[in-house]
Amino acid sequence: MKRFFSLLLLTFILGISLSPASSFAASSQDPLNLLNNEEEDSKDKTPNIRDMSSRWWAQYQELEDAKKFENQFKQFISKLESAVNDIEGEERSDLLERIAIIRNLAQEFKKLKYAKKNELDIPKALVLQESYSVQDYLELNQLLLQVDFLLQQTQEEISRVSDSIKQTSNTLDVLKVSYLNSDAGSVEQLSIVLNWVNSQLSKVIEEQLLNNLEVRESGLNDEYESLQKTLEEARQRLAFEPFPDEQRAELKKQKDELDEDLKQLNLKLSRDISETSIGFTSYEILKLDLALTLLSYHEVLLKLQRAEDQDRLANIKQLEEEDKPDLDELRNLIAGSERAIKLAEQEISKAETLARDTLLSSDINLRQQTTAEKQSLQKLSDERRQKAQLILRAMSDVRVTISDNELLLSLLKDIEDNQQTGLNKTWDSVKEFTQDAWDSTVKLVNKPLFSINERPITLLPLINLCFIILIGYLVSKLVSFLVHRFEKKHKIKNSSSLYLLHRLIHYLIIFIAAVAGFSALGLNLSNLTLIAGALSVGIGFGLQNLVSNFVSGLTIMFEKTLKVGDYIELEDGTTGQVREIKTRSTRINTNDNIDVIIPNSYMVTNIVTNWTLKESTRRVRIPFGVAYGTDKEIVKKAAIEAANNVQYTLKNIPGKEPDVWLTEFGDSSVNFLLLVWVAHYGVRRPTRISSIYMWELDTAFKKYGIEIPFPQRDVHLNIVSEEDKHSLPLQSVTGESLPFKDDKNRKKDD
Repeated sequence: MKRFFSLLLLTFILGISLSPASSFAASSQDPLNLLNNEEEDSKDKTPNIRDMSSRWWAQYQELEDAKKFENQFKQFISKLESAVNDIEGEERSDLLERIAIIRNLAQEFKKLKYAKKNELDIPKALVLQESYSVQDYLELNQLLLQVDFLLQQTQEEISRVSDSIKQTSNTLDVLKVSYLNSDAGSVEQLSIVLNWVNSQLSKVIEEQLLNNLEVRESGLNDEYESLQKTLEEARQRLAFEPFPDEQRAELKKQKDELDEDLKQLNLKLSRDISETSIGFTSYEILKLDLALTLLSYHEVLLKLQRAEDQDRLANIKQLEEEDKPDLDELRNLIAGSERAIKLAEQEISKAETLARDTLLSSDINLRQQTTAEKQSLQKLSDERRQKAQLILRAMSDVRVTISDNELLLSLLKDIEDNQQTGLNKTWDSVKEFTQDAWDSTVKLVNKPLFSINERPITLLPLINLCFIILIGYLVSKLVSFLVHRFEKKHKIKNSSSLYLLHRLIHYLIIFIAAVAGFSALGLNLSNLTLIAGALSVGIGFGLQNLVSNFVSGLTIMFEKTLKVGDYIELEDGTTGQVREIKTRSTRINTNDNIDVIIPNSYMVTNIVTNWTLKESTRRVRIPFGVAYGTDKEIVKKAAIEAANNVQYTLKNIPGKEPDVWLTEFGDSSVNFLLLVWVAHYGVRRPTRISSIYMWELDTAFKKYGIEIPFPQRDVHLNIVSEEDKHSLPLQSVTGESLPFKDDKNRKKDD
C-alpha cells in the first residue's frame, strides 16, 4: 500500500514537470512586470494583448529610427485588429474605431519624435547699432513685448500640458488595476487594453510636446534677456529728433474725426431704447462701437502726447552743457504724460469688462422669435460678438502704445532727476514714496475680500463700519456721562425715569450706528425680507436667550415693575437692591455688598418680590413668646414701648401704629407677634431690623420682669425594691426582658 502511494506521488510530480512550457509561462508571468527573457530573445517582440506588461511601451520608446517604429507598431495594431475581428456583435465596430484612433496617435507621435528639429520661431535681438532713432528704440521695445507675450503663452501651455500628463498617468494606473481584475480573454479585457494603449500614446505625445515647450521656453528666456540688454544699450545711444510734422498733422486729423464720431454715438445712445430684443441688441452694438471709438481716441491722444515728449527730448539734447531745461515745464509735461497713460488704462479696463461680458452672454432671446425676426437678431448677435473681439484686439494696440509712452516718460524722469539736487531731490523722493505708499494702500483697501448678496465687499467699507460703530459707542458713553453728571448736580438718586431715558438713548445710538455701518457696506436695509431671514437664522442658531433677555429687559423698563433702586427678593431668598438693568441682565447688590447678575428673562418669568414697588414703607413682623401666667397687658405694653424705642418705627401715623397680637398657646410659652411699620430706609435692611427689635424686646422684658421660657421636661423614676426585682423584670427598648446581675451566678450554680 505504501509503495502504491509513493508511485502515485512520483507520477504526479513527473506530470507537472513535463507540462507544456507555454502554459507554465502563461501561468507564472506577472502581467505588471517587464517582458521575460524568453520573449526578448524571440523574433516576435510584439506585446501579447492577452498578457500585457505594464512597460510594454519601453521597446518602442527606445527605437531611434522612424521606419522601425512604424513597422513594429503596425504588427501590434494588426494583433489588435485580429483580436477585435474575432468578436461578433455591435461591440466590434466600436473597438475598431478605437484602433483607428490608436493608429492616428501613433502617427502623431512619430511626427513629434522623429521629425527634423526646425528652428524655433523666436524673435531675434537686433545687432547693436552706432546710434538709434526714437522709432528704432520703440521697435526694440515692441519686440521685447512680443517675446514676453510668447514667453507667457509658452509657460501657460507648459502648465496645461503638465496637468494633462498627471491626469493621463492617473488614468493609466486605473486601467492597469482594471486589467488585472478583468477576466482573461474577455471582451472587457480587450476593451481595457485598447484604452490602455490609447492613454499610453496620449501620455508620450504630451511628454514629447512638453519637452518641445520647455526647449522653447529656454530659448525665449535667453532671447528676452538678450533683448533687455540690447534695449539698455540702445537707450545710451539714442539720437533724438523732433516728431515728424506730417505724422502730427495726421494724428490731429484722426483726433478731430474721432471727436465727431463720439458725438454721433453719444447722440444715438441718448435716444429711447426699443423694448424689443432687436432694439436692445442694437443698443448693445452702439455701446461696443462707443468703447471701440474711445480706445482709438485714447490711442491717438497717447501718440500726440508722445510727440510732445519726443519734441521736448530733442530740444533738451540740443541745449549746451551749461544750459539747463526749465524744470517746471518738464514737470508739467511729465504730469500730462502720466495723466494720459492713466486715462487710457482706465478706458482699457472698462472696455475689457464690456467685451468679456458680451462674449460670455448667451442669445436666449433667439429661441423666442419668429423666423424672420430670428434671422435679423442672429445677424445682429454675430455683429455684436465681432465688435467685442475687435475691442480685445484694439486693447492690445493701446497697451503697446502705453508701453512706448512709458519709455519716453522714463527718459524725461531721468532728466528731471539729474537736474534736481539737494533738498529738492530729497523732497521729490519723499513725495514719490508717499504717493506710491498711498496708491498701494488705496489698492489694498479696494481689493474685494468677499461678497454679500453678489456685492463685493472691500476692506474700506469694513473700516468704515468699525469706525462708525466706534463713534456710536463713544457718543453713547458721552450721553451716559452727561446723564450721571446731571444726576450728581441735581442730587437725584436712583431715578428710574432718567435711567430709562439713558438706556433708550443708548439703544437708539447703537441701532443708528449699526444701520449706518451696514449702509456703508452697501447693503440695502430696505429689504426687510433679508433682515428677517438673517434674524431668524441667528435666533435659530443659538440667539434665542439673547433676544429673550433683551426683550425682557425692555419689558421691565417700560412696565416699571422693577426700577433701579428697588429692593427685591427672589424665589430662592436672595435679596438686594437693583443697581442696573442692562441689555441681557439685571444687577442687584445684596446687603453683604455682593453683586448678583440675573438674566432679564428670569425676572419676567419668575416670582420676584419688590419691597419698594409703590410705597416706601413696610410692616415687619417680630414673633416672640412669654411664660404662662404672664399678664398679657403688661406684655403688650412692654412690646409697644420697645417698638417705639427703635428709630425706624413709624409713629403718629393713623392706621400704622405698632400692635401686638396673641397668635398661639405653645407647649412652653404663649406666642405673640409684634407688628411694626418701618420707614423706607429700614426696608432694605430686614435682618438688621429684626435684630434691633429683638434687642429692644429683650430690654423691655427685663424691665418689666417678663420671663422668656425655654422648653422643660419632667423625668419620673420608678424605684424597685430588692425583694421585687425578680418579680418585675426590666424591659429593653425592644420589649425583651433584661437579665439581672446575679444571672451569671445562677448559671454557675446550675
